[in-house]
Amino acid sequence: MWIFLLLSGCYALTIYISTLLNYYYSLLFITGLRCLISSILILIIEFIYNKNCNIQIAKYKSGYFLAIIFGFVAPLTLNCLVIDKLPAAEISVIAITQPIFIYLLAAYFFNEKLNKKQLLLLIAGTVLAFSAVIVEAGIERISLISWQEPLAVFDALLLAIGWLSIERLVKMNESANSITGIGLFFTGITTMLLSTSSPIRFSRQASPLFLLLVLILIGDLFTTRIRARMSKQYSATLLSLICIFSPFITALNEQIFNHRQYSYKFFLIIIPSLLCFIMFYYEEISVQNKNGL
Repeated sequence: MWIFLLLSGCYALTIYISTLLNYYYSLLFITGLRCLISSILILIIEFIYNKNCNIQIAKYKSGYFLAIIFGFVAPLTLNCLVIDKLPAAEISVIAITQPIFIYLLAAYFFNEKLNKKQLLLLIAGTVLAFSAVIVEAGIERISLISWQEPLAVFDALLLAIGWLSIERLVKMNESANSITGIGLFFTGITTMLLSTSSPIRFSRQASPLFLLLVLILIGDLFTTRIRARMSKQYSATLLSLICIFSPFITALNEQIFNHRQYSYKFFLIIIPSLLCFIMFYYEEISVQNKNGL
């Protein structure tokens, strides 16, 4: 459980830092720069430590296409349209829809059995999470649901397809580092090209550059890379639970450091949501142990 807590904390920090960097950089440009730097570093690490690396893109071309487009390029590009429009905690809450998308897609496309108890826990956790968003939005905005929320949900759906594809590739002995590096490289190229359509903001100040370095190290070199490597041992649904603690952590960060006030109702609703996902985690571990995974 500790590794999921660590990854969840890193995931929350990634979202929080991304919102801070928006004050200094154009989001598409900084996403492109970040992804290109991260991809080069990850591929260098792979070729240094795994000299027998054999990337079979031609053999698994459809799997690589789905992993790269849906796991990296599309969601990270769409994220640039959302991240400066919604509070970080709200983005984190909407990301909680990812586990239920993965669970249902795995059952539909890969004939994985649905466990009624697990499904109910996922639905309950997701409904409570969205209730927290609606309650908080009701306090801050006249419109409860803006266009950004459905876009963030669609982003989570794309990630669900992408991470299922990454899981399949890793379980066919494809290198997790190679998949991550290639996915980030194409994302970097795409977002860099898109960033040329608007004025580019770039700060040379030390503090935002330090934040960018932290984002590369924690967001890509650690969280994304480790999650991909763990796909060989754990299901994509289980790994998607790294996002479950991020709304709580992000809201506390914003409340303490940015003095952004969240209502007590937000925390009262989000805590039962987290408990549902934690119960799902232990239920999934129990199922995997019974199946000898």
